[in-house]
Amino acid sequence: MTGICDALKMISGEVLFREGQIADRFYLIEQGNVLILDQAGQNVIRVYETDQLFGLPEVLAKAVWRHTAIVGSRALIKAFPAELLFQRVEQMPLTHQDFIQDMARLGQ
Repeated sequence: MTGICDALKMISGEVLFREGQIADRFYLIEQGNVLILDQAGQNVIRVYETDQLFGLPEVLAKAVWRHTAIVGSRALIKAFPAELLFQRVEQMPLTHQDFIQDMARLGQ
């Protein structure tokens, strides 16, 4: 995967993305965890942990993030650019593209 994504080394409390920013990357957590905060930024509403992938529906929908994500513990995260995903989708058979469009609706 070298060269197609960014490897982010982050520490607890660092912001991965903020509510309202364009969802232009999706993420794979290789180590650690990421906390998704409610819109007030006070409560954790979701936790993503090692080996979990997240952000695909938002990227596919070309949406903005609805919540802020912060690192909960020291983490190594791979950040994949939206362009990579869109290039791969264009190469898929139409039935797969329909499935991807259904996933995109989840991010709206």
